Formats: sequence, structure tokens, C-alpha cells
Amino acid sequence: MASRPVVNAPPTVALDHIEELSRVAGEDGTLLAIRNQARACLVPLELPNRARHLWRYTNPARFLPESDPTAVAPIDVGSTWRLDEPLSVAALIAGGALRLVEVDATARKAGVVVEDLHRAPAGDLLGTVVPASHGFLEAINTAAWRGGVLVRIPAGISLEHPIRLRLVAGGLSLPRVLVVAGEDSSFEVIEGHVGGDRGTGKVIGVTEILVGKGADVRYGLVQRWEPGVVGHLTARARVLAGARFQMSLASFGGAAFKADVGAFLAGEGAEVETYGVAMGGDSQHFDHHTEHIHEAGKTHSNLDFKVALTGSARSAYTGMIRIAPGAAGSEAYQENRNLLLSENARAESIPELEILTDDVRCSHGATVSPLDPEQLFYLKSRGLPHLQAMRVIVYGFLDQTLARLPQTTRDRIAALVAARLHTD
Repeated sequence: MASRPVVNAPPTVALDHIEELSRVAGEDGTLLAIRNQARACLVPLELPNRARHLWRYTNPARFLPESDPTAVAPIDVGSTWRLDEPLSVAALIAGGALRLVEVDATARKAGVVVEDLHRAPAGDLLGTVVPASHGFLEAINTAAWRGGVLVRIPAGISLEHPIRLRLVAGGLSLPRVLVVAGEDSSFEVIEGHVGGDRGTGKVIGVTEILVGKGADVRYGLVQRWEPGVVGHLTARARVLAGARFQMSLASFGGAAFKADVGAFLAGEGAEVETYGVAMGGDSQHFDHHTEHIHEAGKTHSNLDFKVALTGSARSAYTGMIRIAPGAAGSEAYQENRNLLLSENARAESIPELEILTDDVRCSHGATVSPLDPEQLFYLKSRGLPHLQAMRVIVYGFLDQTLARLPQTTRDRIAALVAARLHTD
């Protein structure tokens, strides 16, 4: 008797405890409504078509929660994390809750607000930069997020020291971050993702940044999870007229990591710069997608993203620059370069331009190349051991990008690069 063909069941995500989650977290009706609207986006759940390049190199099903994310209760993490450097603001999200907030006297006097996002009056802002309709993972986060922080900087305030947000992975983590920069404010925020439950865990995180007119915001997203973590992070900024936004992206950890980052240049004269480095080894899988969306005229964006791979690591990069019909006079540049340090490492790069108006200047570049044997030979002929020579080449490859970052972020990422090079 012939056996019946096996039919794969359609993917599903149970979200049966939204009302209870919202009630226990102390949320108001606005946040509950946002959660329920997001749940509606997932019925039925449709995963992205992998024929489209955005998911061509990464299986989206890999990021799906294995159980109902709305039923996962916060856990006691017993953190002893404390300030170890001059900071204006520090916040810790771990175990599905905001565990620690520290605001120095200067920032507090200036009116800087740091609140638990579950209870903050932010329903009119949540989802305005990254709506649930952005994608299936963003919808899952919007419906089921647990553990969030709101950082609000008043107009005209400049902070001398950085804002540090530390997000610790463990089990299933769905953090949410909302940063609101008032007009003409100036500050730096570093969002660091660490941890992993003994080398395992899954993370679906979303960060939204609202940059007011004339503001100057430097944002660093640093991911250094433990080896077994699988995670997806979305970070988007909306940049208003005359404002400047700089994003620094650094990817080091996890077994599989996909990042979806970018900015909307929504006001005339807005400027956005994105600089990033990724270093992968062993069998790590990285997939980075960036977007610079020019919605207003006379805007400027620049992107420089570099990847170095060893072992059998894999990297995929897709980058979109879009110039809207009303964005005449805009300028944009995008560059992605990949350095392969072993025969088994692989990298893909797909830069894109979508220009819908005249009077613009746009260009892009992408390279994938192995380690130059002549450079290696030259350094070894000068007495450097093989591994040290490789490190010098990698440092040189990344240094131009690192040099463009704020000093605090640069020092932190450079230390991670050094540690990674000395362990590979």
C-alpha cells in the first residue's frame, strides 16, 4: 500500500495570552490595542517568499518562537550589573523586564526621562517608525514584546556622557526600545546585546528612534551574544529637518543573526550616516539589511559596512537606497566590502538603488575578496608571525570605518575586534 505524501503544516505562532500579558505589565488600553492589531497581522502567518533576495540566504522559519511568546513570564535574573564608566543614563533589560535604571544628577536635572515602556505614556509613538506591518518578526514583537524602555531627551539638551542600554538574552527574549530626541538635542546611545542561556536562546528585538528637528544623535548597536543564540534585530530612525543621525553597527556573536536597520530621512536637510563592522568565524551565519529612505529633498546619506570572515562563516548583505519622488537634491552613497580569511568562508552582497526623481547624486560599491597573499607575504617577510600578520591586515581593513565612529563607541568596538582576532 502506497504511503501518503507528507504535507508540511503551515507555520503558526500562538498568541493566546495578550490580554493577560498586558494586564500583568500594567499597560493602558492603547498598548493593548496596538498588540491586538499586531496579532491580526499574523493571521494567517505568511513567511516571506525566499525567492526575494531579502530572505534568500536565511530561512525565516529559523526565528519563529517555539512556544507562545505571550505566555512567557519574566524571570528573576539577579543581576549585579553596575556603572563601570561615566554615563549619563544606564538601563538593563533582562529576563523579560526592565531591571535597572540609573540616571546621573546632570541628566536628571536636565529632564531626561527613562521609563519602563510598559507603563510609559508612549502609545502615540510606539510603532510609528517600525509598525507591525513592517514584517512578520516585527509583528510578533509588537504583539508579544516584554521588557522595554523609553528614553526621552528634552529639546535643546546636550549630554556629555553616553546613554548605555544593555539587553541580556536568555530563553526567548522580545525586547522593545523607544528613543525620543527633542529638537536640537545632542547625545550618544549605545545599545548592547549580550548573553544567551548557556549558549542558547532566541531574540526578536525592535528599536525605534525619533530624531527631532536639528538634533544630533549617535546610536551604536553592538551584538555579542553567546555562540548558540539565534536572533533578529530591527532598528529604524525617523530623522526630521536639519537633524543628523549616525548609526554604528557591530556584529560579533550568535549562531545566526539577521539585522534589519536603517533610517527615514523625513525632513529637508536631514543627514544619516551608517557605519558597520561584522566579524564571523566557525559556522556563524550573518545576514544584514540596511535601508536609507530619502523622503525629503536636499537630504544626505552615507553607508560604509565591512565584513571579515574566517572558518566556514557565512555573510549576506542587502542594502537599499531609495530616493522618493519629492526628494530632489539628495545625495547618497553605499559601500559594502567583504574580506574572506579562509577558503570556506562565503559572502554575498546585493546593493540596490531606487531613484524616483531627477537632480540627485547616488552611487554604490561592493566587493568580496580573499586575503591578499602579497600583503601577507610582505608582513611575514618583515618578521611578523602568520597570525599576527593576518591581524594587521584585518585591522587595516576595518580601521577606516572604525575611525568614523564616536570615540566611546569606537573604543568599545575596537576592543571587541581585538578580542575576536586573538581567539580565532
